[in-house]
Amino acid sequence: MITEKHLRDNPALIKAFTGLAEEVFWQLISDLKAKMPEYEHQRHERPDRQRAVGGGRSYDQPLAIRVMLVLTYMRLHIPQETVALLFGATQSDVSRELRRLLPLIAQVLPVPEVWTIVDEDEEPLTEGEVLALAQLADGRALVDATEQEVYRPQDNETRKRYYSGKQKAFVLKTEFVTDGEHHMVAISEAVPGAKHDKKLSDELKTLERLPDGCEVDADKGYQGLDKQVTLVTVCNPETGEEHQVPRLQVNTPFKKPKEGELTEEQKAFNRLLGAIRVRVEHCIGWVKNWAIIATRFRCAHSIYTLIMQVVCGLVNLQTERWQTAKAQAVA
Repeated sequence: MITEKHLRDNPALIKAFTGLAEEVFWQLISDLKAKMPEYEHQRHERPDRQRAVGGGRSYDQPLAIRVMLVLTYMRLHIPQETVALLFGATQSDVSRELRRLLPLIAQVLPVPEVWTIVDEDEEPLTEGEVLALAQLADGRALVDATEQEVYRPQDNETRKRYYSGKQKAFVLKTEFVTDGEHHMVAISEAVPGAKHDKKLSDELKTLERLPDGCEVDADKGYQGLDKQVTLVTVCNPETGEEHQVPRLQVNTPFKKPKEGELTEEQKAFNRLLGAIRVRVEHCIGWVKNWAIIATRFRCAHSIYTLIMQVVCGLVNLQTERWQTAKAQAVA
């Protein structure tokens, strides 16, 4: 059985089970301990809680081991019983800690925003629901969607909603928005995989959530997005004349025309766009280093988006760390 002392004496175990460096893991534990009293108070006082304050089981394991249960399960996505045996816990402990600790972990990580689908009848987006230009390190937003396989639904109608013709599987789909410096700034709530990338973007109001003046780069699945850009009125300070310009710039690849060929200029544009847009692919690839996102999802769909958000926060934390080290090495 692995204890907290084993983790401190053998830091390679932390790297092997979670992919995190020793100092990153222990800093995370320190941050969680600072947040824990307030979080536990809010959890115990929530309106839907059925037990009285002070009721329920006491924790059998220290916080470091409880967090290791969660991170090991997400990193390796092996059966919960196996994770429990490694740390002297039970399968129920792993399942319970997954739901109990994920919201707390999300509070101490640089997690992306979660965008939910907006009904047409709802009020326009508030200022707080729109990204600030400062949140995009280089003023660029890279948009893409990814799918993850889930178990085959039981009834036929649900199967139709989850079946992806592209993946030839039943999947959940999530849209990612990153900047050009590998920072994930927003993800969508997970939706059944039959929904097209462009339709998901429209329902999320992705364009409306992006700030004025940014550049948006997307793949062929978002064809037509540029035609939805609204115009804003600007004034020439020298002449005082007003004219309308697009609120932001949207770039998608040129599609090869039927029975035709792309021009050399169009091919060059597509190559340049691909070289920029690959950064969002890098981010999605790093997220899928966590096996819970890369293999068939086995947990309840209700916690999928929270798991995705936490994994993105862990990747953002690692990205900030290597970018800081690189900047210091150059200096």
